[in-house]
Amino acid sequence: MIHNICHLEIPTTDTKKSGEFYKNLFGWNINYGWGPDYALFSPGEEQLGGGLDRKDEITPGKIIIYIQVDDINSMLERALKLGAKIVLEKTEIPKTGWCGLFTDLDGNTIGLFTPKK
Repeated sequence: MIHNICHLEIPTTDTKKSGEFYKNLFGWNINYGWGPDYALFSPGEEQLGGGLDRKDEITPGKIIIYIQVDDINSMLERALKLGAKIVLEKTEIPKTGWCGLFTDLDGNTIGLFTPKK
């Protein structure tokens, strides 16, 4: 069996606010029908999705996930305009691609990745 990532959760202090942040940044579909402390997000059909989780025992700032994007610089700029803080500007990963990091509204570190062609 291949061990693909099939789900992830992003800790948050405000599910609705975080949902709107990711919707506006990446264009993700957000489903708030799971109660006040949980929302599902999906970047598209048959792609990885996950949850925005606001349980008291979940601590924001403990995960790093990477989102594949075409233009790291424009996405970092867009994240900054939506209230994020830039942690790492676009940086080359030798023989692999480029990455950049930002912290979202709750301090979670989110990575952006563009592979070399």
